[in-house]
Amino acid sequence: YKKYGVGLDFTPTVLKDGLVSLDIAPEVSSIDTSASIEVSSGISIPAFIVRRAKTSVDLKNGQSFMIAGLLQSQNDITTSRLPGLGKLPVLGPLFSSKSYQRRETDLVIIVTPYLVKPVDPSKKMVEPTDGTRPASNVDYFLNNTEEVNASAPKRPVALADGSAARPVAATTSGHFLDLPKD
Repeated sequence: YKKYGVGLDFTPTVLKDGLVSLDIAPEVSSIDTSASIEVSSGISIPAFIVRRAKTSVDLKNGQSFMIAGLLQSQNDITTSRLPGLGKLPVLGPLFSSKSYQRRETDLVIIVTPYLVKPVDPSKKMVEPTDGTRPASNVDYFLNNTEEVNASAPKRPVALADGSAARPVAATTSGHFLDLPKD
């Protein structure tokens, strides 16, 4: 087993005066079936194409840095033909076709370091779920709402005979991300 795909290794180091030193090493790898090794009948071990870069940069808090490169260009030719007729010497090209595909990919990474200030353990931290409550089943199923503002009044559930019942418990998934203004 070997990992492949897009990888990013980075090591941040906080220096004096809010400066952050970053060692950044992006890597892109893919399977290369043309260079695979056949071990036994039908079993082959694929090779990998690996592209790497490595750099260091010093940034201030909130300053952005962009690195691009690791360009990959791939050309594919696919031949399709009608069985039997596609192999005829003179008429074969009339019953076959070739398709060409060119693919280029480039990796672009934007890095922005932020220095986090320590929080006093005696103070309560603000969470994304503060100020929200689970939606009632009515809001969840009819209004497609998973959470509602905690200050909004709870809607009673209407029964088939027109009477109202107490709100029922609901399930949640997801959160509002707008935090209360200080």
